[in-house]
Amino acid sequence: MNLKYFLLFVLISLPGLCQELPPVINFNPNQYSAGNQNWNISQHSNRNVYVANSMGLLEFTGAEWNLYPIPNNTIVRSVQVAGDKIFTGAYMEIGYWQKNSKGVLEYTSLIPNFPGEINDGEQFWHIVYMGDVLVFQSFEGLYLCNLKTLEISRVVTPPVAITNLFKGERSVYFQMMAAGLFTIKKNQPEMVIPPEVLVDIEIMHVSQKGSSLKLISREGNFYDWDGQELRRNYFDLSEKLRNQSIFSAHSLTDNSIILGTVEQGIYHVDVNGNILYHFNQKNGLINNTVLDLFVDKDNNVWAGLDNGLSIINLDSDFMLYQDNYGNLGSVYTSLQTEDFLYVGTNQGLYFKRKDDEIFTLMDGTNGQVWSLQLIGSNLFCGHNNGTYIINGEVATRIYDHSGTWVVKNYEGNPDYYLQGHYNGISLLKEENGNFNFVGMVDKFPHSTKFLISEKGGEIWAVTEHKGVYRIQMDFPSTQVNSIENYTFEDNSGINSSIFKFNDTLYYSSREKLFQFQESENKFNAESGLGSLFDEFDLISGRLIKTSDNVLWGFLNDAVINIEAAQLSNTYKMGMVHLPNDLRNITLGYENITLLDNNSYLLGVSNGYLRFEKDFNQTLDYEIRIDKVFKAALDESPELIDLNDTPTFHYKTNNISFEYSIPEYKKFITPVYSYRLLGLSPNWSSWTEGSSVGYTNLSFGDYEFQVKAKMGTQELDPVRYSFEVSRPWYLSYLVIVLYISLLFIIAYFINKGYKRKHLRLIGEKEKELKLKNLEVEKRIMELQNEQLEKDMTGKNKELAVSTMSLIKKNEFLSSIKDKLKESKETSEVRSVIRTIDKDISEEDNWNFFKEAFNNADKDFFKKMKSRHPNLTANDLKLCAYLRLNLASKEIAPLLNISVKSVEIKRYRLRKKMELTHDSNLVDYILEV
Repeated sequence: MNLKYFLLFVLISLPGLCQELPPVINFNPNQYSAGNQNWNISQHSNRNVYVANSMGLLEFTGAEWNLYPIPNNTIVRSVQVAGDKIFTGAYMEIGYWQKNSKGVLEYTSLIPNFPGEINDGEQFWHIVYMGDVLVFQSFEGLYLCNLKTLEISRVVTPPVAITNLFKGERSVYFQMMAAGLFTIKKNQPEMVIPPEVLVDIEIMHVSQKGSSLKLISREGNFYDWDGQELRRNYFDLSEKLRNQSIFSAHSLTDNSIILGTVEQGIYHVDVNGNILYHFNQKNGLINNTVLDLFVDKDNNVWAGLDNGLSIINLDSDFMLYQDNYGNLGSVYTSLQTEDFLYVGTNQGLYFKRKDDEIFTLMDGTNGQVWSLQLIGSNLFCGHNNGTYIINGEVATRIYDHSGTWVVKNYEGNPDYYLQGHYNGISLLKEENGNFNFVGMVDKFPHSTKFLISEKGGEIWAVTEHKGVYRIQMDFPSTQVNSIENYTFEDNSGINSSIFKFNDTLYYSSREKLFQFQESENKFNAESGLGSLFDEFDLISGRLIKTSDNVLWGFLNDAVINIEAAQLSNTYKMGMVHLPNDLRNITLGYENITLLDNNSYLLGVSNGYLRFEKDFNQTLDYEIRIDKVFKAALDESPELIDLNDTPTFHYKTNNISFEYSIPEYKKFITPVYSYRLLGLSPNWSSWTEGSSVGYTNLSFGDYEFQVKAKMGTQELDPVRYSFEVSRPWYLSYLVIVLYISLLFIIAYFINKGYKRKHLRLIGEKEKELKLKNLEVEKRIMELQNEQLEKDMTGKNKELAVSTMSLIKKNEFLSSIKDKLKESKETSEVRSVIRTIDKDISEEDNWNFFKEAFNNADKDFFKKMKSRHPNLTANDLKLCAYLRLNLASKEIAPLLNISVKSVEIKRYRLRKKMELTHDSNLVDYILEV
């Protein structure tokens, strides 16, 4: 019997190993930095998720995890969001958390509100919120809490333990051990199912449907209670769940149920009891023991596990076949027929029937599979070992040439097929169901992943290193008539491809898309389709046209699709947001296949994804700023009030921001861009980081803006304004003081400058005056020298004139004397009178006086002023003495004797009252 159950369990579990499932996100304790066990989950209206963790209350914003230990540092067993409060129950503690204006949760204990003391060791396992009432459940009692007043009353003091608490559509239900199922009416317990009906059934889930109740037991049995009879149903499902313990369950809006088990993860069961999906540690979950299940506002299923947390995107547009154990490998190609789905991987060709969930390796196909092509009724498989024909579940190798990349029909030549190999191109011919090798195409030894065959027999082939070749064969032989090579400058041929789209030939590289122009016999980079791809940064030159004439390209964060518009010559473009690190397929080997009903299969490194091309990825989310920090240099950051428009002190000018979008989809990762107006008007590049900091901001007004993009949807930015205050030394008052001080300093500087300027001017003037004086002195000296020269000259002239007069007078006197000695006649007497007249004293004096005045103008005035008693004759004598003439030289001038001159000199001394020692001539010269 045990072996039977074991084999049944294995058969049930196997589909789970290979099932296409909605995506799952896992968080281990290291990621959220808290305890392993997560007992209960709830969600706020702002979409933040709260988890009752073994180390406290966990908050998840979609970007950051925050842990809040409760005051007594015990395990948090229950959590329930009610309005803006988050209620938690723990060992000997129950209370609520509320965010303050800084975005941080603060705790308020409700223990003082309890009617009396709680029991020693009491733990609060469940909290249910209904209307304005909260219900707290422990093993020892049931309590009601008025949400408005926070008054608490005990409604049940059970004789036995209360094992569980359930929320129905209109009522709250609880079970007492071996005492039945109860509800609460008018604040009193009321029996719903008596103990003799339940017997030893431990209920793990209660839901209402009309007037009946649906119950799920720990053993995995399902019951209906109509008020009179307890009926069991879903026997097949219970058989599949045999030997598994149901620990949690949750009813969905479509009446399906999520079941969490202790041993085998999560089951999604439809309204008829059929298992839709089974999630466990082998196909996606991080742990198999499910402590709680919760469905958030976006229909994501949260699983609180014994070791970690998991999120199931139950409504995802993607279905994921995830090969965590390497049983399938990386999917490089796929194809679906009426009966089978085939996937070619690095390990071989796998297949399954459409209604099956298990892939099987096709015998004889071990190794790398490169391509699958359905040509007519023949399904070809390009393999590392050659070429295979696939018929249902059987593979037959038809060509053993090593390495077949691709097989194409030879256009215009029925029953002939071209094969691209590692080392060239070959030709096959089909005859009576057999495929015969015709030969290798001559003179073409290149590896050929991509082939295009034209109706005229032309072959287009792409090589990664030498561009595109156009080959014309001498059909039916494989001899080449002509071969032409097209190369492309500044374009890497790595991962390039060639394809036909809307009857036009294109060559694509990672950098550019080229269209072949037959009239010019060249590939042209300018085309309508090429301009579309210019807007994107392709990670690979491989473009794929699926059978519905849709062209697919691969970006780093998305897969784009392009198809021709039906009513114009334009193109219609779509985008599926799917980050490359989740696809993770080798570059150049991207693959996508149309299945049916607009469904596509995308091969990835550990399985495949299935999705609809036209699904709507628009999400109703808003970005928000969660926390703002300020900090001074070398100090710890400090949270600030989010409701204010703050002014930061100029020393606390290091400002950082945390922001988030509460988004929990596996294949949608928000990216953010931000800027700080006042510092820079430019947006940053898109990044997944959800925080940013600015250091050493200068004073002024700022506005922080952050926007987000989710897939192709860009969200409006949010803003946060703040100011960094001016330093005191740059305040307006201080600036006025600075300006005043500047004016004062400028005034004193100007005054000092003026003083210095005046002093310098004075010094310069003094120097100038001194120089002028020196110049004047020099001029005077020069003038004096000139005067002296003139005086000397005039004195010389005067002396010469005087001496001339003396000589003349002496000469005339000598003539006169000689005439007197001669015979006196009238003529002699007349001559003597003439001589006497000529040497007349008066004439001599007038002549002398005029010459003397020219030499010494003021002499006579000075002498007269000093000695008013001097006569004219005295002045004449003074004049002759000033010329330093001797008495014998003066006598002829005065026409007197020398002795008479001496007498005149003596008299002159007396008039001048000169002392005996005074020299008359010296005195006269000093005047």
